[in-house]
Amino acid sequence: MRRIAAISIGVFLLATWARPAVSAPSEIKLDRDFLGSILAKLPRCPFEKSGQYRGVVDGFRLVAIEPKSRQIVVACTVVGEFDENSISAALTKADKPKGPPSEPKWRRFRFEVRVAINIEPGSEGTPRLRFKVEDVKRRELTGVVGTLAKVMGPGFDRIVTSYADKKAAGLNDHLNAEVVRRVALFKDYGMLCGVDYFATHVVMLFDLTRFRSEGVAGYVFASQEPGTIPLYRWVNMRRGDHFYTTSTQEPDPRVYRAEGVACYVFPQAERLTVPLYRWRGKLECLYSTDRMNEPLRRAGFRPEGIACYVFATSKDDAVPFYRFLDPGRGLHFYTIHPQAEFAK
Repeated sequence: MRRIAAISIGVFLLATWARPAVSAPSEIKLDRDFLGSILAKLPRCPFEKSGQYRGVVDGFRLVAIEPKSRQIVVACTVVGEFDENSISAALTKADKPKGPPSEPKWRRFRFEVRVAINIEPGSEGTPRLRFKVEDVKRRELTGVVGTLAKVMGPGFDRIVTSYADKKAAGLNDHLNAEVVRRVALFKDYGMLCGVDYFATHVVMLFDLTRFRSEGVAGYVFASQEPGTIPLYRWVNMRRGDHFYTTSTQEPDPRVYRAEGVACYVFPQAERLTVPLYRWRGKLECLYSTDRMNEPLRRAGFRPEGIACYVFATSKDDAVPFYRFLDPGRGLHFYTIHPQAEFAK
């Protein structure tokens, strides 16, 4: 139930908060009314573990925004039923009975749950959400388990939340994968660099790159895939232009500084790939899948052969290899980051 509640809240917020009024070019203000209205519209979330429990999470509502602990506190109601036999065994730490399993004895339950959600900038400039169940209050229990729960007190709550913990295995990876998948929602604002919490609202702070997008040079991989090799990026410390190569040979260390791996590409032609040609000009190199490229020829660039092989269109897990222009210096920059790696 914990997993479902948090994922629903996080994904719904991500899908919705990208279009509230922007109070300044670099910030988005989310007030209590706005957050509360989002939570109130969340649909009922069913959950089930076969043979043990089943129910729904419902009635999401905003309780508070806590600046000191940097949390948004959300309440919801969990209603359902559980198998008395499986819960009793967990409470008493009984050994698994021998022989055929007993017939389930379904009993009703109702809990009020408080979940604390923390939103912080992730490494990719998108929100990363963390949460924890802060409190579980029993409102209705029936049968033998109700009696055991009264005797055990907080121990019963720990048993209940342990089920949530099991369902929440791998939650951060799952939730943050949803965030990354929705990264396009944030392109208009730039890169998330901070979150400020106030009792009446939350402010998400974005910083923008000065670089101007010039589209996509090709499609590459963010991590190494079979058959691919690193495309290294070097920066000219004197002029500021960048050089991209699959060669492991270090350029002149008096001029160039390594900036790591830009992406992963194919060293030779593969199915559906095209060459990415390198063109050299007076101040920089440019990269294009156009072999003739008359505009570059007219601008004084000369071909230097094939730098690597990339996909011409999106395919499988390939990501865009963006081309940006620094208007101030007239130099280009290539990266898989949609905001030019926060280059300012």
